[in-house]
Formats: sequence, C-alpha cells, structure tokens
Amino acid sequence: MAGPTKAQIEARLAELEAENARLRGALEENATLRAAAPASGPAATVTVVPAPRHRGRAFLGILLIVIATLLAPVSTVAAFAAREASDTDAFVGTLAPLAQDPAVQALIVDEATDAIDQALDTDALVNELLSQVIDENSTPRLANASDLLGPLLADQARVAIRSALTTVVQSDAFATVWEEALRLTHKQLVAVMEADAEGAVSIDDTGVVSIQLAPIIAQLKPALVDAGFTLADSIPEVDASITVAEVPAIAKARLGYSVLTTTGNVLPWVALLLLIVGVVVHPRRPRAIIVAGTLLLVTGALLAGAIAIGGSVAAAMIATEVPTDATNAIYGQLTGETAAVMLAYVVLGAVLILAGIFAGGSSLGSGARGAGSSWLARGSGALDARGWRPEGVGLVLRRMGWLLWLWLAFVLALLAATLRPLNVWDVVFGTVVLGLAAAVFLVFRGPDEVVVVEDEVEVDVVGERADADFDEFEDEPQI
Repeated sequence: MAGPTKAQIEARLAELEAENARLRGALEENATLRAAAPASGPAATVTVVPAPRHRGRAFLGILLIVIATLLAPVSTVAAFAAREASDTDAFVGTLAPLAQDPAVQALIVDEATDAIDQALDTDALVNELLSQVIDENSTPRLANASDLLGPLLADQARVAIRSALTTVVQSDAFATVWEEALRLTHKQLVAVMEADAEGAVSIDDTGVVSIQLAPIIAQLKPALVDAGFTLADSIPEVDASITVAEVPAIAKARLGYSVLTTTGNVLPWVALLLLIVGVVVHPRRPRAIIVAGTLLLVTGALLAGAIAIGGSVAAAMIATEVPTDATNAIYGQLTGETAAVMLAYVVLGAVLILAGIFAGGSSLGSGARGAGSSWLARGSGALDARGWRPEGVGLVLRRMGWLLWLWLAFVLALLAATLRPLNVWDVVFGTVVLGLAAAVFLVFRGPDEVVVVEDEVEVDVVGERADADFDEFEDEPQI
C-alpha cells in the first residue's frame, strides 16, 4: 500500500490544528464559567465532584507491605532453623566445613587430649610402668628418682598424644570422621524429636544432647598407632562428648520442634504472598514497589549488621570456655547463610526501588524508559538481523507481560535449589544471573511498538503505565 501524499499529510495537519484550536477554546470557555460562577447566583453554580482518592486501598497496601517486610527476615531465620533441625544433609553441609578450620581443629585436639588423658589416667599408668621396671632393692637411686621421673614421662606422654592427635585431626581423613559423627548425632536428635521408636536415642535423662567423641576416638586409635603413638592401643573405651544442646523437657522440645518446622515451611510463603497482594492492592503500584524496596533494603542492612556484631558479642560471652577464634568460626558457619539472605534483601530492595522509579511517571522514569527502549530496539534488531528471534515472539511476550515474572521465578527457584548453603558470593552470582535472564527476556520481547493507522496513533504499552495514567486522571476534580 502506498503511503500518504504530501498534500494529504498537510490536510491532516490542518485538521489537527483546527481541532486543537477548538479544544483550547472550550477550555478557555470552561475557565470563564468557573470564574463567573460565584457572581451569577445559584443557577450558574458549577458542581465539582472530587474523584475517590483510594485512601483505603493505599493504606491497606502499605500495611500489607510493612507486615511482609517485617515477616521476611523472621521467616528467613525460621526456615533456616527448621531446615537445620529436620534435614540431616543440610545440618552436615553447614557444620562439616568446620573440620577444616584451624581454630576448630585446635579445640577438638584440646578436648580429645583431655578425654584420652582422663581415660588413661596417664600419671597412674606411668607410675605403674615405672614400678614394674625399677627394682628398689637393686637400683635404690633410680627408685628414689622415679618420683621426679614419673611426672616428666607423663608430660611427655601427653605431648605425644597431643602431637599425634594434631597430625590426625589436620589430615584429610578426619573430615570424613567428623562428618560421620555429625550425621550420626543429627539422625539421633531427629529421631528423638520425631519420636522415632526405631531411632537410636541420643538424649540422657537430664535432656542433654551431645556429639559423642567415642566414635571419633575409636576411629582415631588406628591412626594414632600408625603415627607412632603405640600407647594408643591401651586407650580404653572413652565415654566423652561435646554438649550441643540441653533439652530439660522433651515433650516441650518436641512441640517446639513441630512448631518450628511448620512455621519455617509456611512463613516464607505467607510473607511473599502479603508482599504481592500489598503491591497489587495499592492504587499507585510504582509507589508501592518503591516502598517495598526501601523497607527490604533497610531491614536487610540492619539485620546484616546485627549478625556481624553478634559474632563479637557471642565470642566475648563464652571466651572463658571456648577460644575466641573457634567461636567466631562456628558462629560464622551457623549464620553465614542467614547473613547472605540479608544481603539478598538489600540487593532486592535496591532493584525494586529502581523498578518503581522506572515504572513511575516522573521525568527520571520517562528518561530511563526511553533509554531502555533504545537499547532494547538495538538488541532486538540484532537478533532479527541474524534470524535468532522467531516471528511473532516479541508480540506474544509484550501481550503476556506476566511471562517475565514466571521466567524470573523459574530462574530464582533453580538458583535456590543449586546454591546451598548460600553465601555472599552466591548472592552476587545469583543477582548477575537474574539480571541476565531479565535482559534476555526483554531483548526477545523488544520495545513497545508505535503503530500508525490512518487517523489514529495506537501505542502498544506493556506494563502498568495505563493503570497509572488512569489513576492520575481519577485524582483530578470531575465537573
């Protein structure tokens, strides 16, 4: 079809200018009527009907968003605690790396050395050996010196035990022993909490739950002998443990375990649902998105700072019982995933703030949308030039804008399933991946198209601009 001629364009332009002049005149006449209304009596009164401000919807939306952002960190902690309490693989994955930490290795060596020393009763054992070797009648001088020689040999035995234990604990084989001990202890604890009649009970009458050192030392004995400490064959069965929890009332503990697992599985979805509903209900969705992003950013930053400070406080509180380095290592391993999620809240908050500004009606948002459309046009054009974008895909993606959120949700679920346990670098990596996923979708979608049809200009807008413009129109006084 041939395009319009120059004469037709000029005629159409003249018609538009005339229509514009007519509308301007109508507006001026309307303004004149408003100015003259007070002096012309009741018959000339102009009734102004204000449009509803949707204050109720705005208040409800903000309330839901605030509740959701307050529940978000609570749900994160609850979900982490529930997973650690009920999932043995997650528990082992969190604490198993501690076997490679030098401070934790030193703590284990100290505890195991003391346990072996008490089980052997090294001083009594050395005195017994000396009494069998030294004859008081034949070697009276040596017998008199045995009182000094005994403590020295006992100390040398303790040094040998510690040296051999250090060699074994710092070896790669110890990591396997440590992981098996953690797995066994957690399975026993879960069996107790879930009242599993077939599970081994790892809780005593006073409610003390502990990591048993007996299986660790039993597996370390052959390694000690291979390391040159032949006295390890004489180590009896050791009944020692590291206390990890105290459960004075098992019935209450089981109830708390049930509540924790249920809350941890449900609360994150409740927070997410409240956040989505709050944004949808609010009459100004861009504004609601900015509020949600700001609250998430502030909450995540504050809690991340609190977690960082908490490590120093915990180390100071138990410094007399556990070395500070070991406490920091254990605390960092236990809170590392939660701190990473708080950082993710900060990143998500910043993204939501930018998205709200981008979708809003401000000049900054308009400029950003213009620049974005330009870049999208270049990317889409490059795909079309190479034949990498099937015909009609862009139109479908523009018409079905919700596919973007479905696509991002799929990528996020995939990242959450593969990046475990979560750390700070995983958050950075996930942010980059989500950004690239969104960019790929938008490039295939392409910019909004402007279609000129004879007397009309139809703009295909995908997003919430139509709703925002309609809300702005409703706020204007209606005559």
